[in-house]
Amino acid sequence: MKKVFGAILILWVVSLLTSAYIAPRFIPDTLFIGSRNSFDERLPQWLYDNRMPRWIWMWANLDGNHYLSIARNGYYEFENGFFPLYPLAIRVVANLSGLPFLLSGLLVTYTSFILFLKLLLRLLRLDFTDQASNQVIRWIIGFPVAFYLIAIYNDALFLFLTVGCFYAVRKSKWWPGGILGGLAALTRFPGIAIFPALLIEWWSGKRRIRDLIPVFFIPLSTLSYFLYLHIWERDWNLFVTSMSVWRQDRFVLPIQTAYRYFKIFASVSPNSLMYFLALAEFSAVVFAIVVLIKGFKLIRRSYWVYAVSYLLIPMSGGTFQGMPRYIIHAFPVILIFSLLTVKSRWRYLVMGGFFVLQLIFMAFFSQGYFIS
Repeated sequence: MKKVFGAILILWVVSLLTSAYIAPRFIPDTLFIGSRNSFDERLPQWLYDNRMPRWIWMWANLDGNHYLSIARNGYYEFENGFFPLYPLAIRVVANLSGLPFLLSGLLVTYTSFILFLKLLLRLLRLDFTDQASNQVIRWIIGFPVAFYLIAIYNDALFLFLTVGCFYAVRKSKWWPGGILGGLAALTRFPGIAIFPALLIEWWSGKRRIRDLIPVFFIPLSTLSYFLYLHIWERDWNLFVTSMSVWRQDRFVLPIQTAYRYFKIFASVSPNSLMYFLALAEFSAVVFAIVVLIKGFKLIRRSYWVYAVSYLLIPMSGGTFQGMPRYIIHAFPVILIFSLLTVKSRWRYLVMGGFFVLQLIFMAFFSQGYFIS
């Protein structure tokens, strides 16, 4: 089975690289190729100086630029929206190994990705058969934006820590679980969603106070980043200020955001990339809602609460941008979908359609388009 999974992963990566290889023949570059985002004038010559081929540095497009810049130089204007653990891990690996920051980032990502898959299989096998567990892994790899799991983004590290947290707690190892959960909360702000999920796990178990204490590492980790901003940057609100660049600096009811998307559909040409991306983001939200409703009784309550809590945080920021990625972060959504389709005659057709979409999205991503 390990050899089969290894072959699948190699074929997956080769397919993504092939998509990126042919992308320049059909998709023009954006201004983000070879430069930082437009609001940051520090061009990363150490990243784009022809010392590495395109098929390597393309994995650091867009947000990846920022993670590498934070790892090398620390936070800069509008970068405090990125939580610190992932760039810190890149810096540590670069300093210890002597590798370029770009390769160090890929090393952190690939290591986290492999550990995530291994731990997820172990977690799933606590409740499901090997066949059902393996099927979930296939759905994750085939999901339309799964390529972010091997890019210089914090997705793989976050999922490794989150799944590791749940697995440790399921094995009644609350202190390791709390530490992993706290590290996940230092990787992404929505990692705070692990906190209510672990409270439910604690309540449904033996309810020992000593097991409850490490659960609070999660909100404390989130607060520690804001404390850092308050002490060293003299403004704890820098996180919110930074999120204004992505128009996610205020609370908006998800229903209001949905209305905004309907206005986009009514006013934007269906042939435009903006319409296509808005449709993908809105469809991801509908997909998640339907799956979570139908799967309420199919999985552990703590998993369900985690997925709902995690998705509500970005959905309340005024945009559905990034929602396809966040569905993978809320991995119970994929688990439920896999269970719902296990006997469907159409599941392989849907999986194939997802993978074709992933190759298309990968082509755009490799050319500097924000597809998530």
